[in-house]
Amino acid sequence: MTGEQGKTMTKRRYDPDASRLDILDAAEELFAYKGYGEVSTAAIAKAAKVSQSQIHYHFETKRNLWEHVFQRLFEEYFSVQSEVLDNTEQSGLDRMEASIRAYFSFFQVNPRFIKLMARAHLETGLGHTQQSGQLFSKGAEVVARSQEAGTIRNDVPPEFVVVGFLSMVSQWFQMRSKHLPPQADYGKLSDDAYLDFILKVYLQGITPPQESGSDALNV
Repeated sequence: MTGEQGKTMTKRRYDPDASRLDILDAAEELFAYKGYGEVSTAAIAKAAKVSQSQIHYHFETKRNLWEHVFQRLFEEYFSVQSEVLDNTEQSGLDRMEASIRAYFSFFQVNPRFIKLMARAHLETGLGHTQQSGQLFSKGAEVVARSQEAGTIRNDVPPEFVVVGFLSMVSQWFQMRSKHLPPQADYGKLSDDAYLDFILKVYLQGITPPQESGSDALNV
């Protein structure tokens, strides 16, 4: 260890909050691009310019650090999405639209999170949080009540309605560069264009079929 590194670590010990944030930032970047299993606490310590003992002091284990990284990114989304789903002044369809927009926007402003999600799905037991389970249950409940009220079609399970838009959004951010041809017009095939496509096709699809002779639905 150089004298300069030693000075940095000594200083960090007197600023535990800054040290903790540096560890979270470094771990987020490394976990996103290499995966949980390929990243050691030694590598995180080096990237954060702290000692490994500081990682153990703040987070105890690498698994606990992963969960804090995931949770830190998820908290803001949880707050926004909860507010959307709890807004009983809006119809079920309106809440589904707002929910889709919130999920889409979250991935746009947090590109590392989709990488963390993809890594989590490949490594057993990672990525699912109590809050994500709460949001899923709340979304399914909103759909079920809307089905009872006749504003969302009732011939599909509420859980599928939620899984449907989650998949359509997450797959776009995970696979768009692989699915779209190199010569694709990315002006026409932009994020905004895809979001517009989801809203048109998905919302129309979950709307109850119109009876013969009724006006066409405008969504």
